[in-house]
Amino acid sequence: MNQQNHLNQKQLGLVKAICASLIMGLPAITLAPSVAIASETNPCPKIYYEEPFNNTRPVPQGCPANEAPQQLNPESETVPLTGEPLPTGVSQPPLPETQTAPVTRIIPKGQRVSVTLKNNTNALITYEAIGHTEERTLVGRGEVVLQNLPLPVTITTVRQDAGLLDVITKPTQPGMLEVLLEADPTFDDIKGTISIQEDGRVYIN
Repeated sequence: MNQQNHLNQKQLGLVKAICASLIMGLPAITLAPSVAIASETNPCPKIYYEEPFNNTRPVPQGCPANEAPQQLNPESETVPLTGEPLPTGVSQPPLPETQTAPVTRIIPKGQRVSVTLKNNTNALITYEAIGHTEERTLVGRGEVVLQNLPLPVTITTVRQDAGLLDVITKPTQPGMLEVLLEADPTFDDIKGTISIQEDGRVYIN
């Protein structure tokens, strides 16, 4: 009996030693995975090199370049996105990804322009001269004149029935621009943006 009691005490001591070593080793076990996770974090995730992010999102600093336009170039001039008109004398060029040759050129009259919008579709078209008018609706086959808009100015047009829209511009006389909004099954957009620069260049996006 005494021998069995002595054996139980040895086993109990062994169990205590095992438990103590497990308790002491537990912090080391929990630290190991977090260290491994931190070392496996990729500073240049591959999502920046896959569609659609490879040409829409710039990579983090220090990573190899992807196909995204370098829009955050510190040397480039930034245009405020507050919705407020730019101060007079400041030209508002199109964004780099939409920069093309102007579709036409007008002769500004006193740094102002009047724009005639002609809706040649049978659909409602919503339009707005950003920073100068509220959003308004132009009925099918309707016409409206936006008078004495200060340059530069951007006018947006959206066809409400989701039909395709083609925007055609033509200067009519100094300080005046006519914009024809046409239904066009071969065109690929339901909206059009007309940007008129201070020097009279007209862009359509």
